Amino acid sequence: MLDNIINMGKEHMAKLIQEQTQLDTSKTDEAVGVTKDTVVDGLKGELMKGNFDGVMDLFNGNAPTTTSNPIVSSITSSLVTNLASKLGIGEGIAKQIANIAIPFIMNKLSAKETGQASDKNDLIEQLGFGGDSGIGGLLGGLGGMFGK
Repeated sequence: MLDNIINMGKEHMAKLIQEQTQLDTSKTDEAVGVTKDTVVDGLKGELMKGNFDGVMDLFNGNAPTTTSNPIVSSITSSLVTNLASKLGIGEGIAKQIANIAIPFIMNKLSAKETGQASDKNDLIEQLGFGGDSGIGGLLGGLGGMFGK
């Protein structure tokens, strides 16, 4: 699902990023890729820490999609760091990109059109993190280790 959200909004995000930062097309495309990876890693990290309620509230539209939300704030900070280090751009431009991309993605993620998660397994599946190689498989394995 995150892939779909980012792919659907890629052109719009790229256009805004180019207009506001003056990055060339190549760097803009790289920025979108780094953004996608950072958001996915951030949400997976929250789930791995057991913060299902926080991610579910965000996904279901019951939590703020701004940096007042600790999950969004953490992902935004990680994105700024990742953009600066991977693209070799200044922190100011990285913050501009984060301020464009993160609200866009988080608003789409929490929109009613993307669906609602009824439980942890549903959340993992809807985010596209399921399967044996994803978080679903890891959590299943951990549950098996602890007799659940």
